[in-house]
Amino acid sequence: MFNRRSEQITKRLMLSMLIIIISFLSISIPLIINSFFEYQKTQRTLMEINSLSIVADLANKISRERGPSNVAMSSAAKDKQKNIQELVKYRQTVDSQIEFTLNTFQRTGATTLADELKLHVVPSLIQGRQAVDQYLSMQQNQRNAHDYDHAIQSMFSAWDQAYSLLKNVVMQAKNKQGDVANYYTLTLVLADLRDQAGRVASNIMAYVSYQQPLPSNNIAQALQTQKQVNYLWYLVNAIQFENYKTPEFEQRYQLVKTQFIDQGIPIIIQLIDENNRGVSYHLTGVELSYAVSDKFSTVIDLQKYLLNQSIEVAQKQAFKAQQKLILVSLISMISLFAALFTMIYAQKRVFSPLIHARDKILELIQHYDIDTEKEQKLMTSHSLNEAVDRLSNMLNQRAEFEFQLKNMANTDSLTGVSNRLALENYLDTMAINPSQFLQLGLIMVDIDNFKTVNDHYGHIVGDCVIEQVANTVQRSVKNADLIVRFGGDEFLVLVQGQPLAQLLTLAEQIRFAIAALKISIPDTDKSIHISVSLGVAVGASSWNELFMQADQSLFRAKAQGKNVVHG
Repeated sequence: MFNRRSEQITKRLMLSMLIIIISFLSISIPLIINSFFEYQKTQRTLMEINSLSIVADLANKISRERGPSNVAMSSAAKDKQKNIQELVKYRQTVDSQIEFTLNTFQRTGATTLADELKLHVVPSLIQGRQAVDQYLSMQQNQRNAHDYDHAIQSMFSAWDQAYSLLKNVVMQAKNKQGDVANYYTLTLVLADLRDQAGRVASNIMAYVSYQQPLPSNNIAQALQTQKQVNYLWYLVNAIQFENYKTPEFEQRYQLVKTQFIDQGIPIIIQLIDENNRGVSYHLTGVELSYAVSDKFSTVIDLQKYLLNQSIEVAQKQAFKAQQKLILVSLISMISLFAALFTMIYAQKRVFSPLIHARDKILELIQHYDIDTEKEQKLMTSHSLNEAVDRLSNMLNQRAEFEFQLKNMANTDSLTGVSNRLALENYLDTMAINPSQFLQLGLIMVDIDNFKTVNDHYGHIVGDCVIEQVANTVQRSVKNADLIVRFGGDEFLVLVQGQPLAQLLTLAEQIRFAIAALKISIPDTDKSIHISVSLGVAVGASSWNELFMQADQSLFRAKAQGKNVVHG
């Protein structure tokens, strides 16, 4: 009888240890799966950034083809054949890039983008080239400035289709988050800047080549393009994250200003002025092409630098995600083996000796003249209750520890608000019913000039600023579903069921409250004031779309001078 009871207790103890192992697996396996999905997401981000770089290169090459086209169409008779050969050679470069881009789309499964390239970009480019070739085939005495300008405009249409393809690459990207998010916008802005740079000269190229007066429409387009170039140049600096404004970025950014805006555009302005004064142009069409073409390279160099930088950022994210996956998997395996070893050790070294001692006690009880069966039941009941109590205490401690771990994992240690993991859990819940995003409002809060605070006063004051901002946001927002510290100096406020007008009012309250803060500098009698810029968006079909809307609003707020709410 004693042996049968001992076997039952042993089985129950083994079952209890098995429950503990299953509980551990229920924690570790989701962590491994989550790390794996995160790693996959970073790999997709890297693939999308590479595709973006390839299409941006294609758009630049198509835009740049106007250069050799203009030179060939402006050539004197003695240089015509040589310049046409240069144009043919450059077209082969563009065609190779088109084929490479198409293969990349097909390899990555981007069938809609591949179709757009084949059905829109390529036919438009062919049409533009046909217009150029038709002009080149004309006899010298048959040519005129109007036909020349028409050929130029046809090449503009080809680039417009390429730019549309580039925008669709950005729109179809599914991982426009984190540190790589702003590179998508920067790529579009710089592609537009590169094309606008080419249009500045192309708008007047035909009439300068023929030494004819400029049509008022072409003059207006040239001047409007000049303003657009200046705006886009400024916007690049406004969009780029402060922590990624490296010395190399600053140098390339300034080169666009000094070499193109300050040196290239004045050439166009001088030609327009000569037209207005009725004097002969000081440059021919070929001379104009050569005078400004080398100035465009600064824009392309800046774009290539930023794209390379974005690829490096994406590669670092992928490497970190891979390290996290390996670390989580390794720790889980070690912990599992440790648990198995503990179970086996406990069975042999702890439970078996205790059960053996218990059986010996029951055997001794039988020698006394008492109700042995009743005493045995009492002893059995007492021993089992004690085991259950101990197991219950262990499970309660484990549950409390798991709760503490989960709370720590979902809370930002500096500010006490939620962190990105909490945001991911919240979005996972929302994703069960995606229609909830239509009622979700998002306020994106970004501390203005935070890098300056860190540089001048140190990270201790910087941390104090972040804490004060977080506390102020919490005090200002009572009905938020979630307040998240999203980045170093960026917070997200998620509110369900509020219209845009109320969220804008709430954002203004936050901005006003933070602007009123007076933050003391330790060990001094000085204090500083800070401000924030806020982007607001309400309702979208998905989180990514809602995030992009708020992010764009924040960019506009920053561009308007900061300390601004935009929605």
